Amino acid sequence: MLKYVAYITICVVALLSACEPSGSESMEPALINETITSSNQGPAVKEDNHTGNLDSNAMEALAVVNEWRQKGCKCGDVSLPPTSKVTWNTKLYQAALAHAKDMHQNNYFSHTSPSGANVYNRLVESGYIDDSRTILTYGENIAFGDFDLQAAVQKWLGSPSHCANLMRDSYKEMAIAHDGNYWVQVFGATRN
Repeated sequence: MLKYVAYITICVVALLSACEPSGSESMEPALINETITSSNQGPAVKEDNHTGNLDSNAMEALAVVNEWRQKGCKCGDVSLPPTSKVTWNTKLYQAALAHAKDMHQNNYFSHTSPSGANVYNRLVESGYIDDSRTILTYGENIAFGDFDLQAAVQKWLGSPSHCANLMRDSYKEMAIAHDGNYWVQVFGATRN
């Protein structure tokens, strides 16, 4: 019984987690012990990101996030104004899906894998960026639970740090993926 209570406590505490590089955090990759593998499975989207090429799950994810971004919302005690829409990006989807699958297969819940890979590493592995010179900004929300896309977004909106991450006006692209009960949302903007 104690093991069950401890597990539930850990899940409640770690239900949601938001990540973005802080001013003191390097945007360079962490040293990792293994190669990150990415999957080519996902929405049928051309690299030009036109929404007409998205499957229904990707279109729904994009619509839900953009609805909140366009109307603005209150993130904790801070009211955030409406901001621009984001577009879907297949390479961000690959990074999100790879992380969701890794967490599911290796039974952990964190922005950093047991091998030390972080969101920056996943963005490089997916081909979204080449190195820190090509990225303007990025962020990641993760969630764990047996719920659908709408509920995942609602949980992120209910957490001040995740909500602020979702509403950050510097983001231009995003993707959401899940594997089992592991949900990952990745945002980014690259230099032109």
